[in-house]
Amino acid sequence: MEVFIHLYGPEDDFSGAGAMFLAPFPAGMILGWVVGLPRWWLIAVAAPFVNMAIIVLGLRGLTVPELMELGSLPGSLMFAAIGAGGHIAATAMLGQVDRTLRLSVIGALVVGFAGMSWNTDAIREAARAQRLAHSGIPLIGLGSQQYRPVHLAEWFGEWEAGPPSIELSYARLRDRAEIQLYVMPGTVGVPQTACSEPLPDVANRRDVSGSCRQVSTDVWVRTESAGTRVFAKHENALVQVASDRVSEADLLLILPTLRRTTAEELAAIGEI
Repeated sequence: MEVFIHLYGPEDDFSGAGAMFLAPFPAGMILGWVVGLPRWWLIAVAAPFVNMAIIVLGLRGLTVPELMELGSLPGSLMFAAIGAGGHIAATAMLGQVDRTLRLSVIGALVVGFAGMSWNTDAIREAARAQRLAHSGIPLIGLGSQQYRPVHLAEWFGEWEAGPPSIELSYARLRDRAEIQLYVMPGTVGVPQTACSEPLPDVANRRDVSGSCRQVSTDVWVRTESAGTRVFAKHENALVQVASDRVSEADLLLILPTLRRTTAEELAAIGEI
């Protein structure tokens, strides 16, 4: 039911959340009556609350959109398992069943969804990899052994202003000075224009002025009071490398180390 509402229901969050909360009650009553469950009306009322407990406690904050980003089939199967588990648990607790069977069913569900809870990070990482793979942004990372990745931020989606981008933060091993690598589709602009009005929008500090100059073909440097930014083309991507502590010379040395990477490798950065 939640999957159907997510895919075809109201687009605004308030209406969608209300529909997801209320829809399982009549659906459960109809299903319980058709199947002929004992105390079907009581089970239909209790089961959605059991489902909510499974989602909140078992999935530890994973949302419907995150689960559906795994793909329609895996996301649908996961919600089907949650729905079935909730109704089976409610039937075992409230239905007229043997006590041993009741305890066995509840115990099996607790073990199963405890295992799901332990794997929420892997589920979240897989969803992030799917988002990155279908974002239309070239997947590029830093190949230098002098830096380690510390954070990944996604700046794409219907609520984001400006061109889609990803932001990769790296820390230099010798002094922990951080750099930010912004990657955008190459179609959003050229280094010269990106330098004069810094792209992406999330990196543009409009209250900070700077001066731009070209240092080589398709490589521009913007010098600001707060730091330095380097804009360049890399294959089919427009990139910005920025830092308030790393020198211009060291930022320029980073460009040759940029390399193609995978969605899975980038998604793992978010968990470091």
